[in-house]
Amino acid sequence: MFYGFGLGSLLISLAFAYHVIRTGRPWYWILAIGFLGPIGWAAYVIFAIIPDMFGSASARRFADNVSSMADPGRDYREKLREVERVGSADSKRAFAEECIKRGRFQDAVDMYQAAMSGPLGGNDPVLLRGMGRAKLLAGDGAGAVAAFETLKELDKSAIDADTELDYARALDLVGRTEDAIRQFELIVPRYPGEEARCRYAVLLQKIGRTERAQALFREIVESVRHAPAYYRSRQREWYRIAREQLAAG
Repeated sequence: MFYGFGLGSLLISLAFAYHVIRTGRPWYWILAIGFLGPIGWAAYVIFAIIPDMFGSASARRFADNVSSMADPGRDYREKLREVERVGSADSKRAFAEECIKRGRFQDAVDMYQAAMSGPLGGNDPVLLRGMGRAKLLAGDGAGAVAAFETLKELDKSAIDADTELDYARALDLVGRTEDAIRQFELIVPRYPGEEARCRYAVLLQKIGRTERAQALFREIVESVRHAPAYYRSRQREWYRIAREQLAAG
């Protein structure tokens, strides 16, 4: 029994010593762990490992999530204070993104406009992309189309799949239906997830192209039904819409 206890203590001490070496901590921790045994282990956990845990990226994210649940308006207030304190284009962009998360779309548009008022802001791809999305969500289809087309002329590499989808939605919003269809046809095959396909099917259903729309809805249902659980969870909304449209059609 004592042999087992001694071997276990040795293995624990070696594990702590390895952690000391791997993390580059001072050598005196090895002495404390070796000579003080459980007292040294406890000291190392309290004064070295726990502070590391709370300083790690994952711990910070966990703490931020807990704080957000306890105080849902904290991020909004902090980003607003940053705008008031610094007033940089980057702080305004961050606040605009927070406004979008909270459904304050016109506030986001106003903040993007403020961020773009500087000498180079009108040609910043990140700000243009954000402005286009904010205007789309605020119901300003023409403004969204203008922002996205300026972005296309300025830097095509800055346009990701979500921006391509937003552009298709904006074209539909302003009544450029055939342009929207062409845009959807480009984005649907390479969009990660079912949102683009579902929105395209809804557009086709709206303009009377029922057969093609129903085929797309069936594709969504089959794709999600046979997918892993995590994918089904993420695509739940589009799966629900597709099923409802199939039942109604």
